[in-house]
Amino acid sequence: MKARGFSKALIYHLQWKVQLKKFIDGQGNFNIAELSPEECKFGKWLCSNEAAEYASEKELREISKVHYKLHNIAKRVYGLRMSGNDIMARKELAKMEVASMKLASLMTTLKAINNN
Repeated sequence: MKARGFSKALIYHLQWKVQLKKFIDGQGNFNIAELSPEECKFGKWLCSNEAAEYASEKELREISKVHYKLHNIAKRVYGLRMSGNDIMARKELAKMEVASMKLASLMTTLKAINNN
């Protein structure tokens, strides 16, 4: 897997986040199944042997914790959007950025460690 696998997984996360933002902006649909952390592409990668091969259990637990936090926020965002409360949905979406940056940082660190 090495660096390419980590980059691929991070792209999965970023694509998911963009799709949610587009949905909030009324520019597309969002697959409700991907509100589940186990159903998004990043979540599937996180549970794969590929991820486990290059990260310790501690590292995977930390990434998983942040990943679940992102999905909890996404569920609130989705619910607010569906109930017509776009302003609150955007405020919740802004909270996602901090967790998203944390996830990206963790993934970048793992990528660097495994490039050596």
